[in-house]
Amino acid sequence: MADTDSAGPAPARPDTPKSANARIDYAEGGTWPLVRRHLINVALMIVTIGLYRFWAITIMRQIIWRRVRFGGQPLEYTGTGIEIFLGFIRVFLFILLPLGIIFVLVELGLEREMPTANGSAIELVDLVYLVVVLMLIEMGRFLSWRYRISRTRWRGIRGRIELPASNYLIVAAGAAAMIVFSGWLLKPVVDLYRAKNVVGALNIGGLKGIYRGGAWGLLGTWIAIWIGYGLLAIGCAVVWFWLIGIAMVAGSDTFFGLVILSGGLAVFWLSLYMFSVYRVAFWHLVCTFSTVGPVRIRFDGSAASLTRLTFGNWLILALSLGLLAPVTWERKIRYMAAHVHVSGMPDPAELRQVGDDDSAIGGEGLAGDFDLA
Repeated sequence: MADTDSAGPAPARPDTPKSANARIDYAEGGTWPLVRRHLINVALMIVTIGLYRFWAITIMRQIIWRRVRFGGQPLEYTGTGIEIFLGFIRVFLFILLPLGIIFVLVELGLEREMPTANGSAIELVDLVYLVVVLMLIEMGRFLSWRYRISRTRWRGIRGRIELPASNYLIVAAGAAAMIVFSGWLLKPVVDLYRAKNVVGALNIGGLKGIYRGGAWGLLGTWIAIWIGYGLLAIGCAVVWFWLIGIAMVAGSDTFFGLVILSGGLAVFWLSLYMFSVYRVAFWHLVCTFSTVGPVRIRFDGSAASLTRLTFGNWLILALSLGLLAPVTWERKIRYMAAHVHVSGMPDPAELRQVGDDDSAIGGEGLAGDFDLA
């Protein structure tokens, strides 16, 4: 299909019947080819002092996108390494470097005037700096999503997020300020507000996204998680100190070491599980209240399964020093395919080509600078 056709319907392929439901599948192509390509990419990044990273990202996405199938048809990734590289250069020169210079000059000025400077003024500068950093990270996520969707094709149809970066900048600034000044209490409000803006701006083949939920739906869950985490942490601390006392009385260094290690592992697992509870609740709520045209999505993952997935991926990355990263990517995709269910599949003949999102070119520059790509 020609890109210039912005209004005509997409021709339906004869091998794809109209269906009320669709599956997300991951076509197995072998893990070793992905690992081998990743190892080559790592070697080239070392030789080029990291410059090849942008092309490495593109190559891996092209391979993985082809393996992901929706409704029996594979996805296609059309992004290029040069687009991501130019986005990185643009963001570094026109955003990160100027902001860095400004904050360095402000800090130097405060240090020079330290004898007469107000302590609250210094704290305010630190808070503003934190808000700006979080805002840039938030913008990086948004621009990355917009770029990836604009460079993804399904049956030749592209998608786009019809929300200008300037408009989302207000969302990012408000989100960062809410998180910082509420002590992270309003994180779920920020997350759902972000989802509402992104889903509401989706346009996939002429199908518009809608999020019908509110922004406060997870606040109670978030507070309950932290109350539960606090109570469990207190209980674990009591048991932990009791065991330390026994170890000290017994004079056993081995037992004492095991108690310290078990306490650290308990805190780690508790934190990971509680965060997984929140992530599962978030995705369940967003999927339940979101539609794209007639398409509805249901998520049925559990906190336990997500905890196992996350811990397993961290373990694989740590033990392999990152060389087996493709294994973790495939594990994530398989998890998505197993727990995300799609209904209300549209007739492919009714899909229409949307205009190309030229403004998304290089949009991953900011995400790349924060290693979020």
